[in-house]
Amino acid sequence: MMRCTALVLLLAAVALALTLTTAQGPFDSSSFSFQQYRDYAGTVFTRPTPTLTTAEGKFLLTRPGKFDAQVSAWSGRAVSLRGALIQSGGNRMLEIEPASVREASAALQMQPRAEHIATMELAGEIADSKCHLGVMNPGRGKVHRDCAVRCISGGVPPALLVRDATGTLHTLLLTGIGREILNYVAEPVRIRGELQRANGHLLLKAGPSSLRRE
Repeated sequence: MMRCTALVLLLAAVALALTLTTAQGPFDSSSFSFQQYRDYAGTVFTRPTPTLTTAEGKFLLTRPGKFDAQVSAWSGRAVSLRGALIQSGGNRMLEIEPASVREASAALQMQPRAEHIATMELAGEIADSKCHLGVMNPGRGKVHRDCAVRCISGGVPPALLVRDATGTLHTLLLTGIGREILNYVAEPVRIRGELQRANGHLLLKAGPSSLRRE
């Protein structure tokens, strides 16, 4: 009797593990070159969120830990710096060494203008862009809620994760919403706002009243 009971419990545990693994789904295709710093050079822009524009493309900027990049003093200026690459698809971010930022010889540039795409309502999930792009995997969902709240509170740009009709996951940076956003992290939400392309990134500009749970 004891052998039969133990066998039944073992089979039940295996079945439960398989069920949970299947329900979780695949991890996101993302990466983080942890402490693998290399040199980058380009121009810093701070709106809608700190970005380095280089010959290789555009990179969001952040600092080690759960903090924003703090590069407002360098806005519009050419710099050289060291950063570790965080990447998911075509979205790229650098975790920079703050002490490595140096001015480079180039003319001061103007902040690029945001391009209006459409005003629309979108459904998705709010996450912090740093972890979602590769620092954590999974960097979204209920299991990541507490970490995402701390990152967004520290200044990491919040993002709305939206799937299109093909199932492709898109990362839209969010602006215009303050600390109210923290109550909605990792939950299904709807937001109505202005979809823009700003400094190479998709951006949804919205107010707190436009945000509601699904």
